[in-house]
Amino acid sequence: LTLPPSGDGVNTNLAFMISQFPDEWVFLAQRLHSQGAIQSTESQELYHDFMRQSLNDACVVEVRMWAAMRCQSVSKTVIGALQYGRALATLPKIKEHYAHFPEKRLCEDHAEVILAHQTYGHSEGNPQNDEAVRLLLESFADDALFLVFDLQKGTAAYLWQMVNDFLSVRGGYAHGAFEQASVKCMWDKARRCVRVLEVLPRKFPLRLGHGEYKTQGKASNQLNGLRFATGHYVQALDCNMGTFIGEAFKVP
Repeated sequence: LTLPPSGDGVNTNLAFMISQFPDEWVFLAQRLHSQGAIQSTESQELYHDFMRQSLNDACVVEVRMWAAMRCQSVSKTVIGALQYGRALATLPKIKEHYAHFPEKRLCEDHAEVILAHQTYGHSEGNPQNDEAVRLLLESFADDALFLVFDLQKGTAAYLWQMVNDFLSVRGGYAHGAFEQASVKCMWDKARRCVRVLEVLPRKFPLRLGHGEYKTQGKASNQLNGLRFATGHYVQALDCNMGTFIGEAFKVP
């Protein structure tokens, strides 16, 4: 979403975004005040409260999402991709189908968004990025949004335990039977954490080779997500995707 407050000594990341969209920052402050989330309508006070880390958790999320939607962020890409499912949901035939399955998420039988995260839960990754991914999954838990990550040496112990518990229930693999795997997850609203859906043990690591002679990381990460794509069509999106739903109506 957004990184913690930082900058060049003059302007923070958030201050720069506000300078690009000053009117919209004022609107955010007014909206949060009208909802009773903050006491003042002053946009400058909202900024200072965020920098002093004195806002409540809900307001912090609002500010982070506000900034994320106004730059080239992963969250903006994901939210934009989710618009396709919402576009499908307006079709009469789609509405008729899901009327028989009220327990299913929005268009999950017809479209899904896979967020492939190469370093999720890994010691070489960033814990703050992992927290932002979980926040994104929780915020859009009612959409067909999935996380795919690489389970390998260095991945957090709790993720290994989660995968081993999943396989123990399903059967077929004992603890320590493999050293790396691709894992597909979704957000569990009841438990408020990610839940394993599928595990694909692998013989080889995600990136092949050694030192400077390794396969390209981005392509390997996309392939990791592609292994779990169950539909007939795949669309790969970079971090400059907009979120206007009108664009989603153009997709067949």
